[in-house]
Amino acid sequence: MPKKMHKALAKSARKKGLKGKRKDAYIYEGMRKLGWKPKKKKKRK
Repeated sequence: MPKKMHKALAKSARKKGLKGKRKDAYIYEGMRKLGWKPKKKKKRK
């Protein structure tokens, strides 16, 4: 994850009073809107 983007979104989530799963969802969706794509997990053999 881009650390600067994550840090900025976490700061704004704190200001809005979000905690736990709501905070995580806010950060994840914010990063997705800005063009970040999660890495795919490797399949087990």
